[in-house]
Amino acid sequence: MRSGQDQSKLYVVIHSWGKIGSPRTEHDCAKKGWRAQMSTQAPHHTTVRLLGPCCLLVGNNLAQGVPASFFRIAAYLILSPPEQVQARGRLAALFWPNADDGKAAANLRQAVARIRHVQEENGFTLIQANNSTLHLAPSDDVYCDLIELSRHIEGDVVLNPLQLSRIYGGELLANQDSGGQEFEDWLSSKRNELLLHAVDGIALGMRPGTRFSQAERSICARRLLELDPYREDAVCVLMEEAAERRHYARVKELYTSMRSVLSNELGVEPSPETRALYTNLMEMVR
Repeated sequence: MRSGQDQSKLYVVIHSWGKIGSPRTEHDCAKKGWRAQMSTQAPHHTTVRLLGPCCLLVGNNLAQGVPASFFRIAAYLILSPPEQVQARGRLAALFWPNADDGKAAANLRQAVARIRHVQEENGFTLIQANNSTLHLAPSDDVYCDLIELSRHIEGDVVLNPLQLSRIYGGELLANQDSGGQEFEDWLSSKRNELLLHAVDGIALGMRPGTRFSQAERSICARRLLELDPYREDAVCVLMEEAAERRHYARVKELYTSMRSVLSNELGVEPSPETRALYTNLMEMVR
């Protein structure tokens, strides 16, 4: 069967500011603490979603008036390991590449002020700044999907396939307008990297002989097909589930749909293993 690695280039995705002047040493001392707390603090007062459509939730309420710079800067800092800190000049040039140095610096100061207002108004901290740098410093009650996924990738936590299928809501900064070319190149690279990690992790939940039930394997398979419609192994899991329930019309529908997608979009037929599975399942009808 075709794996995600075989089709990686064909993946298709369906579809708060602390006080200025916080000392860098304080950030360094606190870093390990917040990294250990991110997935254990419950309930979370503030949720920052950067995977899929970006949003800020405070309690159960969707925060309004959150500037795009909040989401972009947060994502860039999170994915700037190991210290998750960037110089002001670097960020100004990245996000305002067509402005001269003075104008770009002024734009960043304005963004800092707006983000600080959002964080203070909603009672949380995600990013802190001093005169020369911006860095990540989430308060204990903040949850961010991208932080959780990046911790999994770095090996700080282990997320099971079902958790990954929930956390990975879609491509990074999905609803954000395009920016400068350097940022767009960085964003495209990170989107592909995160997608590959999510797909590979979710696929582990489909393997037979694991601790996951057939229903849980099917959850992983459905999510995987949303991310990569060419995954024959995911379709096979769903065909097996349908056959187990004696829904043979559904087995045929799944196979026919997959065959059509592969033929129309890739110009190939299902693998011999997939064809054999389909034949065996349909023979059970007789």
